[in-house]
Amino acid sequence: MYSRTNALFGGLLFVCFALMFSFFSSFLSMRLTSWGIFIISGSIFIILRLFFDFFRQKIEVSLKATFFIRGDSKFLGDFINKIRFSFTISDYITALREILEEKIDSTVIFLDMSKRRVIYNSSTSLGMDSAQIQEIIRHYDSWKDGYYYFDDNLDLISDHRKARGFFLVSGTMHCYVFTRFIHNIDGELFPQLYNEYGSFLRRNETVEKMYSIAAVSKEWSMIAETQRSFLLKDLPSLQKVELASYFKPLVNVSGDYYDVLPLDEHRTLLVLGDVSGKGLPAALIMGIVVNTIRVMEQKDNLELVIRTVDEAIKGMKLEDKYTVLFVGLLDTEKMSLSYINASMADPLIISETGAGRQIRRLPSNCSIIGILDLEAVDVRTVPVFAGDVLLIASDGVSEVSNETGVLLGDTDEWVDFILEESVRPPRDFVVLLADFVQRYVGTGKLRDDITVLVAKVWG
Repeated sequence: MYSRTNALFGGLLFVCFALMFSFFSSFLSMRLTSWGIFIISGSIFIILRLFFDFFRQKIEVSLKATFFIRGDSKFLGDFINKIRFSFTISDYITALREILEEKIDSTVIFLDMSKRRVIYNSSTSLGMDSAQIQEIIRHYDSWKDGYYYFDDNLDLISDHRKARGFFLVSGTMHCYVFTRFIHNIDGELFPQLYNEYGSFLRRNETVEKMYSIAAVSKEWSMIAETQRSFLLKDLPSLQKVELASYFKPLVNVSGDYYDVLPLDEHRTLLVLGDVSGKGLPAALIMGIVVNTIRVMEQKDNLELVIRTVDEAIKGMKLEDKYTVLFVGLLDTEKMSLSYINASMADPLIISETGAGRQIRRLPSNCSIIGILDLEAVDVRTVPVFAGDVLLIASDGVSEVSNETGVLLGDTDEWVDFILEESVRPPRDFVVLLADFVQRYVGTGKLRDDITVLVAKVWG
């Protein structure tokens, strides 16, 4: 209904736009030369197009408010938002109870089909009916992933307006919702619900895996191995960008993380961050951050990335846990880098200029993530040029100190090294950088993880 209505209003608005443009063009053709008509008509077209886009956006917002922020559609939308920041089965069950059961008068049966086990069922006659549960298992055991509607006999039905309820399948986890009000819900919400359901289960798997390893085995090496599974095993191959990375945790478990996510032929999202503290809590937050960004659809919306990560960390309710984070959208078609630096040690762009190699710093433009209230988030964009090298590193690099307590990032030695060695291929550069950090410490010990991501841009 929303799509059809939106298309209808959009079509009517376009017809009005075309009629207005035709009117002005016909009017001008009687009074101006051909060049005058071309210039004035072009200007009118741009102005009318701006008005068209403005009113189209207003119509879409109004229609969403009409269809999605009212009645039972609103409640299902609230449920989608609730599970978007759920991390445990307990969180999910709370959302089932508070919204689907209380707001839409639904009965829910949540099953793990691999074990034929009921994880949760509503305390209604239908939810407590063991024969009903066995019938569900008989009907839909080993079902493929997706969202489906069923009738009173538990048979599949294509039209949700005639359905008795719906169910979601992701792997072996099935969630069945019986509700008489399904016909009141806009059908376009169900694909969104299915996507968020799958994302939640992946987050829950991450949390359970780390907690179970820590609780059962106490083998930190296993935790570290699990953590590394969230980091890239191999950097992607890009057409106009050469990549290299270096990751060395101070102990088995690290709070550092990085990722490279190609969005299309020209755009790539670069991520590097550091979670406060050490040990299991930091590793847990690290896994949540990486997974949250990977499953996002709008990865090119940097502000949304930052705010989503912020809510994900806060949703974990781990005291005093936060992350510093750099997210950069590198576009080799526009030759630009859009970024948000949330309190990371300044990333650098090293460029070849007529005056020799120069360093451009990308200073912080956002507070730490996950503990403070985020206000305005500033996305900045800077140009990049062929041959530019982007260096992103955790504070274990620039803030390492020598025997006299001088930080590496405060020395001319650090600047000289960057300018001289960044001309090398990125793979060689990161290795030399790690060796340089170790030499600077001298006989002392490293006190933090070392994580480096380098991207060299080719024209």
